[in-house]
Amino acid sequence: MSQSGRAYPAQFPILGPTARRALVMALSALILLGGLSAGLASRPAGAATVNRWYLAEGYTGGGIQEYVCVGNGGSTAAGVTFTFLFNDSRSIEISRSIPARSRYTVDVNLVVGKDREASVIVSSASGDLAVERSQYFRYNGVYPGSHIAQAVTSTSRTWYFAEGYTGPGFDEYICVLNPGSTPASLTFQFQGTCGDETRGGLSVPANSRRTFKVNDLVGCDKEVSAKLLSDVPVVAERPMYFYYRGSTDLHWEGGHCVMGASALSNEFMFAEGTTRAGFEEWLTIQNPNASPITVKADFQFGPGQGRPVTKNYRIDGKRRFTVFVAGEVGYGKEVSVRLTSATPFLAERPVYYYNVHSGMVFEGGHCAAGIPAARNRWFLAEGYTGTYFEEWLCIQNSSSDDSTVDVEYYSQQVGPLPVRTVKVPANTRVTLFVNEHAGPDLELAVRLTVKSGPNVVVERPIYFERELGMPQGRYSDVLHGLCFSPYLTEDPINGGWVSVERVEQLMDRIAPYTRWIRTFCSQGEWDAMPRLAIERGLNVAAGCDIYSDLDRNQREVDSLIAQIGRGEVDLACVGDEVMYLKALTEDQLIGYIRQVKATGVPTTTSETYVDIIAHPRIAAECDVVTANIFPYWEGVPVEQAVARLEECYRQVQQVAPGKKVIVETGWPSDGPVIGSAVPNPANAARYLDEFMEWAYDRGVEYFYFETFDELWKDAREGSCGSHWGLWTVEEALKPDVAGVIRPWR
Repeated sequence: MSQSGRAYPAQFPILGPTARRALVMALSALILLGGLSAGLASRPAGAATVNRWYLAEGYTGGGIQEYVCVGNGGSTAAGVTFTFLFNDSRSIEISRSIPARSRYTVDVNLVVGKDREASVIVSSASGDLAVERSQYFRYNGVYPGSHIAQAVTSTSRTWYFAEGYTGPGFDEYICVLNPGSTPASLTFQFQGTCGDETRGGLSVPANSRRTFKVNDLVGCDKEVSAKLLSDVPVVAERPMYFYYRGSTDLHWEGGHCVMGASALSNEFMFAEGTTRAGFEEWLTIQNPNASPITVKADFQFGPGQGRPVTKNYRIDGKRRFTVFVAGEVGYGKEVSVRLTSATPFLAERPVYYYNVHSGMVFEGGHCAAGIPAARNRWFLAEGYTGTYFEEWLCIQNSSSDDSTVDVEYYSQQVGPLPVRTVKVPANTRVTLFVNEHAGPDLELAVRLTVKSGPNVVVERPIYFERELGMPQGRYSDVLHGLCFSPYLTEDPINGGWVSVERVEQLMDRIAPYTRWIRTFCSQGEWDAMPRLAIERGLNVAAGCDIYSDLDRNQREVDSLIAQIGRGEVDLACVGDEVMYLKALTEDQLIGYIRQVKATGVPTTTSETYVDIIAHPRIAAECDVVTANIFPYWEGVPVEQAVARLEECYRQVQQVAPGKKVIVETGWPSDGPVIGSAVPNPANAARYLDEFMEWAYDRGVEYFYFETFDELWKDAREGSCGSHWGLWTVEEALKPDVAGVIRPWR
């Protein structure tokens, strides 16, 4: 509960057990992983937005976990805004400050809630960003797999897709995002092996997105490329899910996704590709032109695998052509390819695989659109070298001279890694195993820069053990947010303190389990906490201690405003239960709230639900409402506790119509029995489990009280005071709690 969490020097009121039992608690707030919804930006983006990245696909339905990854290659922090658009023209917007030369991950499921089809627009004044979206899924509860797509930086009225198949076991979709203010009228032109088919009369409303199933548009058993025409600029993407039989009745399952190409080209290159056992690689070539074209293919191999092989293919007008790569170059080779034609065309490369490596089984598929030209710089946002994952970098040099390439990894855990230099010989391809090249257990973006020699082409396949690597359990098993205090044994009322190094150790312990923390003060060691949290990929609800000392109150407010100015705060919480403690008048508290609110960061104060109802002016002043609701203090049996919490939550909603209500709650694992409320480890775990499920099902955002047991509180509030933590004072996750929550990937 928040009194227990308010380890505030000099101002913490000493309340007896009787007063605390009468207290009906509730809290300050976390926001589902991604932050405040309904248009409240959680961290200011800074300068005017000038760059945008678009992703059309996105879904948080059952069995699907979605992430948006952003790499910041700049030398300064980047303010980034994520705007999620849905089928109903509504939106959710959050903002983040991404440290220099680092990687940041947004959990889309927790931002938008479950069962949402969501596109995203990423905006920033910084242009030195990379944006990608990864999804892990069990499609229709059957096909497990994953896919990654790289965002595009502009909209278009025309989009092309070379690959496409509606045969048995294949489901193909095209997702269209319309970020504009007018509806989009769509026409699909499909180029197959037998000719051209057109489907018109389709549309996407303004500021919305739609999904079209190609199986329904063209029928079954079709190999088709697609050309999408729109009367206003849109973005299009194509996910496919499959039960792949392949050339020898293989029965491989998975899915892949490709962003559409907004233009054709005379040349396309693919750095990745293999014909080793357990892989089947294809090339699909689209000719949407009226006349036939000839496409030349130059296949290049890994070191020592032979000289390049050249083939020529004739594709009739408005047709699609398919190449089985092993049939062209033989088996057992690492393959890059360069395709050229005198007439513009499009090409993609699907790969299906069942590969046993390092004692794991990798099954699925991936697909890539061709790259029109080699470049001297490449920047990829997604990357993971954790258990059950393998990441690779494929670097293609199709020139007659050697290249030297610098590889820079920007990790989410430890920041930038030392630069590594790689030689890529002429007319060949080099493959790097990132798990070894960068190291294990890292979430990372990667930048590659040619230091000497000709430009190169880069691709990054990631494989994961689809059963062991899939997100396990319910999504509600992941904590949205935690109330954080570092005083496990130290008594801050009597001058106890902890070092910044100690705070770092404690944050490292909890960081894998939550995406948000709430702090309670803003001076001393508390002033470093927002920065330390951001360095660990956490979002921050930063507090300031407001009580009866007006001079100290102002220093606390000023320090919180300084944290906001440094881009370290997602949500500001001005005071904790000030009205309940009768420390200030309504007008005094509102004055402090207005000072912080003027910074533009969403601002709240944390109060018991009873005091929120009694002080509607304060609720009206806040951007969001934070309610402390603790059924334990009301003597409610654990079996009825979540139902009671919901009653209190609904009462707060009525006082603050139209506003987001965030909850703080918890249950002690030991202490006095209050009425029918029994504190023990089993009941504490049961309440946590049932509350998390309730909150997830209803999209309620929360901070759970609290991280660690704090021994010093027994003398302040009775024997339950030191037993609110999910972790013990020895920093061990309590056994019953370990069966309820799970860490992030």
